[in-house]
Amino acid sequence: MIPNRQKLYVKVAVAIAVGAFLAAVVACLYFFWDARETKLREVKNQLGQIALTVQKTASVALYVKDVELGKEIVEGLEVNDLVAGALLTADSGDWVSSSGFAADDLLQVLEFDIPHPFFAGEVLGKLKLLPNNEYIQSRATEVALKQAWMLVLQSALIALLVSLLVHKTLTAPLNRLTSNFENIKPGDNDPLNVPKYHAQDEIGSLVRGINQLVANLNQSIEKERSLRQRTELLERKFRLIFERATAGICLIDPGNHVLVANEAFQRLCGTESIDNQPALSHWFEEEAELARFFDELRGNANLNHVEMELQLRSQQSAQLKWVHCLFSKVEDRTQTLIEVMMYDITERTYRERMIRFEAEHDPLTQLKNRRSGERLLVDMMRKVDQTRTLMGVLLIDLDKFKPVNDIYGHEAGDSVLKTVAERLVKLVGDGIAIRWGGDEFLIGITDVDEDYNKLRLLAQEILVQVSRPIAIRGSLSCEVDASVGIAIYPHHGHTLEALLEAADVAMYEVKEQGRGSFRIGRISSGAA
Repeated sequence: MIPNRQKLYVKVAVAIAVGAFLAAVVACLYFFWDARETKLREVKNQLGQIALTVQKTASVALYVKDVELGKEIVEGLEVNDLVAGALLTADSGDWVSSSGFAADDLLQVLEFDIPHPFFAGEVLGKLKLLPNNEYIQSRATEVALKQAWMLVLQSALIALLVSLLVHKTLTAPLNRLTSNFENIKPGDNDPLNVPKYHAQDEIGSLVRGINQLVANLNQSIEKERSLRQRTELLERKFRLIFERATAGICLIDPGNHVLVANEAFQRLCGTESIDNQPALSHWFEEEAELARFFDELRGNANLNHVEMELQLRSQQSAQLKWVHCLFSKVEDRTQTLIEVMMYDITERTYRERMIRFEAEHDPLTQLKNRRSGERLLVDMMRKVDQTRTLMGVLLIDLDKFKPVNDIYGHEAGDSVLKTVAERLVKLVGDGIAIRWGGDEFLIGITDVDEDYNKLRLLAQEILVQVSRPIAIRGSLSCEVDASVGIAIYPHHGHTLEALLEAADVAMYEVKEQGRGSFRIGRISSGAA
């Protein structure tokens, strides 16, 4: 509620009254002095006219030296309210004066020439009139005050009329407009009516502008309400996604600490709370690499999204979990955050590894099978080329293996193959042991010396270990021997096929000469 003294029409009325008062004061002062001066000039003119009326009589009295007549003239002049005293003077000096003429007021005396009655242009004397200043001043003041009061009254009336007119045509409509504006409710269309007689003036334009503004505001409010509803709906959906998602989702700060996380993340990490937890990188087996990666992600403007598979240390289990992680950079106003989405792929990873293992290994001996072994041998040859060293392959064929199968059965044969595989794995060290097929095995080793002593010692040890008795069932055991063919890369060839052929030839030469021994393949002139 606006106080009365703050209302517009009160302010306008007060402003008009003050303005009118100040204008009236200034005007009254001006017109007072102007009317007073005008009245004084009129009195002076009247005194001149009075002097003119007695000029001829005074001329005759001076000419005939008639003192009585002169006395009658000045006394008659003094009877007039405007004259305080009169004096007739001749050329010889003062001649006759009235009783009210005082010599002390000579500065205020008005002088008029008395011409000769018969000779034009000749002056016989002077008529001196002393104005009745007290009377004249009072009359002038009285007239000026009357005019001043009339002006004050006129100013007051004009101010009142102007105030009423302004109130009627301006402040009253604005006051009603303000009251109606205060009662506007959101959603009202055209809530204000144009006041009568104001359709074409500024008030009508103001009302139309307010209605347009209210319409625009209603439209904005409706848009904002609709946007807020959609935002709330999206927020509920996103929150539902965040809370019910099967993927673990979290947001980490520049210190790599978790700011917020969903339930799936906490279940995945095996924690009930993210408060007072170490940096996220500490939760992974690849801790140091992940910490460096976070710094790189924040510092690289061209790097925004990165996927990788990591091993997560669960806080509720000693077993590592494999997780597929998607790291996305989130730019805040003052800092760079990182969003993390994690999927548990432990089961899938183990399944893939098992499938890969089965595809690359012999199911009986758990050694590399021939196909994966060939790839490893090719990689080994490539590394040897880079280091300019020698590589050796040992092709091992078991002797007396077929009788074991025939006499004791295939289970016994399988036991023999597994035992031989275990013994070979222990012998090769950094090399590789491959089940080449049937009862054949192949070993690849690097860092072979120029005299092949390493290969000879290994082959001799293989013969010893393979020939040891092998338990096949209970206390029952059997014995097998081996024939070993050896080839050296690149001395026996520059391809895997050439190397394997040289080892195979050497191995069959051993069999032809009695088995249970080893031989290094012959180096042809073209191979070296």
